[in-house]
Amino acid sequence: MTPSQIELKLVLDAIGQELNLGTFQDRLRIQKKLYLAQLTGLDLGYRFSWYLYGPYCRELTNDAFRLAEQIREGLRDHETRQLSPIARTLSSRATTIWGDAPTGPSEDDWLELLASLHYLRHISFWPQDRRRDFDEVFAALVDSKPRFRGRKSEASLAWARLEQVGLIQRKVLPIAPRN
Repeated sequence: MTPSQIELKLVLDAIGQELNLGTFQDRLRIQKKLYLAQLTGLDLGYRFSWYLYGPYCRELTNDAFRLAEQIREGLRDHETRQLSPIARTLSSRATTIWGDAPTGPSEDDWLELLASLHYLRHISFWPQDRRRDFDEVFAALVDSKPRFRGRKSEASLAWARLEQVGLIQRKVLPIAPRN
């Protein structure tokens, strides 16, 4: 196992995400949770681009499949390692982004809304005269993902969560928690 694969496994364990790649939804959850986890300052080196279901990183998918294969083959390098104290803290912080999801959206939709709204607000190209407020970002989301048309209230809940944790104001959270 490479050091990055070991770190990936340790972070997945720390955020409570199984390394299950059997379905598209399993892979989507890993993609979105790792995208959101990196927003806490936990830089795993994965760089995301826009895809049909929001932020996506091909390298993360490749690492996850290689890691799962190595575990099936009996490699257990990750069992003798542990995350640094700061990485454990940031992993725990990450779960507050998507944890306590509201009733309504499925877990997959909740994760996709959180990650997609953040990406559209902070990463996507916007002309300089755009405000990037909720209405503009939601309109961009619906343009890209028509299935979210008519689900503005769910998107509003995701926007509010991002705002609550500081990810509307900032692209990435500061490593030291605010008091």
